[in-house]
Amino acid sequence: MKNIKQKGVLPQAGAASKFWNVVTNNDTDSAEITLYGDVLDSLPRNWFTNEIIEGQYITPEGFMDDLAAVRGKSEVVIKLNSCGGDVYTGIAIHNALKGLSGHKTVIVEGIAASAASVIACAGDEVQVYPGSIIMIHGVSTMFVDWMTLADMKKAAKSIDAIERAIAAIYNEKTGIAEDTLRTMMANELWMTGAQAIDKGFADTMLSDNGITASLSADKRMLLVAGVRHDVQAFHNIPKDIPISNEPDAEPVTAGNKNQNQEVIQMTEQELRAQHPDLVAQIENAAMDRARPEAAAAERKRIKDIESIEAQIADRDLINAAKYGEHPYDAAQLAFEAMKKNAQLGREFLQNLNNDAAASGSANVSSVPNGGNPDAGESETAKVMANAFKAFSAMKGGK
Repeated sequence: MKNIKQKGVLPQAGAASKFWNVVTNNDTDSAEITLYGDVLDSLPRNWFTNEIIEGQYITPEGFMDDLAAVRGKSEVVIKLNSCGGDVYTGIAIHNALKGLSGHKTVIVEGIAASAASVIACAGDEVQVYPGSIIMIHGVSTMFVDWMTLADMKKAAKSIDAIERAIAAIYNEKTGIAEDTLRTMMANELWMTGAQAIDKGFADTMLSDNGITASLSADKRMLLVAGVRHDVQAFHNIPKDIPISNEPDAEPVTAGNKNQNQEVIQMTEQELRAQHPDLVAQIENAAMDRARPEAAAAERKRIKDIESIEAQIADRDLINAAKYGEHPYDAAQLAFEAMKKNAQLGREFLQNLNNDAAASGSANVSSVPNGGNPDAGESETAKVMANAFKAFSAMKGGK
């Protein structure tokens, strides 16, 4: 939970999608709600353009109004696949769902972690697959300011209060004592479908529909039931979740798992030209695994270049040093930059000399002549002769 939110959730890029989907059936007096994505207090926006950042998010904006469509339905099914996020939003959605008069069935279609596990507890019945995952953990917050001791004590009380509220929700669902639940939360407890049933967080095991979970190679993304979740802030991810060598799948729009996506293919040369940083990251990662000594040397080479690149205006020269066909180190980059600057200086002076020669300034006398080429020299001679005579007279004619 971050400020105060259940931790481990960051906005993820992907196709823009409505975070929920509400389907009602008047013939059967039933309704279905699909909740996919990160739990946030509001839709994230770009700081510079104020545009909504594309992705999958579960936020309160508009949800409460749409929830009115299912009020009074005798049967409500909630399909859930989320790694959580903002705890206040999670509790608000839990309370709104809990307040529905009909029988509520929550189906964990992938993962219900962090604040999403709070939402799951709104179900009168929670159904899981063998491959489903439920995770509970404690509250964390981030401080970006100077704080006094009194401020920190106040923050600690707030965190304690929200943890007690979450433990009370878990207690109502499971019957486990709140102190025990808080210990489980502090340990960041991960549960498979069967384990969730054993501990009372789920009630019914569904037949296996092939739900799988895998971690990206860098263990930053968890792919569950075709949906990508950011798990960088989680600490105790089960070690038995397999590592996937495949590229991370794009997030799937809630209620639509079969959308077509454009596939763009590039040659190696095109990829290097358009995304040199990405190619460098891939190559560095491969080198890290294959030759750690060479990887350390390569990181030092790049770091040395970056330490001087602010003094070099030529970005093409910097990119050639970093990612060119024949990359070189910071010393060679500095030498190449000096050679290029010297060449530019020579070209500048040559252009200056050419301009001077073309202007005809070499044929202009330094003695003013009023426009008469001979007048200047004649007048100068007269002035000098008179000065010489005066000087001679002062010396007695000598």
